[in-house]
Amino acid sequence: MNYKFSNREKILLKILGALSVIFSVYFIEMKMLSGLVDSRDALRSKVQNFNATKQQLAQLKAYRDEVINPNSTTTFSTHLELNNYLNQGSGDIFKVSMLSTNDLLELLRFMHGLNLNTIDIKLVDENNYILSVSFND
Repeated sequence: MNYKFSNREKILLKILGALSVIFSVYFIEMKMLSGLVDSRDALRSKVQNFNATKQQLAQLKAYRDEVINPNSTTTFSTHLELNNYLNQGSGDIFKVSMLSTNDLLELLRFMHGLNLNTIDIKLVDENNYILSVSFND
């Protein structure tokens, strides 16, 4: 029993085949797009986790640097207070009283190891020095 398709049936089968190819391409494309969206979301999540971790590490490093290597201003003010050189200080401005040239030399030796930008010393009179220090911190 051989059955011959009529022209209308052949056209209908061609249209049905073309539609099935179009739908299969559409579904494959949608599957790929869904995979790309999922991949993008996973990547965005990993980038956010990485940035959060990087920020925490930077904060830990800053904390460690502050604990292990305190800034020059803190070290300088602590040294002044321990040696009773500090009369009055506010912020980064220190009023230092020097009783002798030896005290000034000792203080300059101590400051040699700090991260200093500029040092300015003025002689007011024989026993009175003005010491101005700028830090790089």
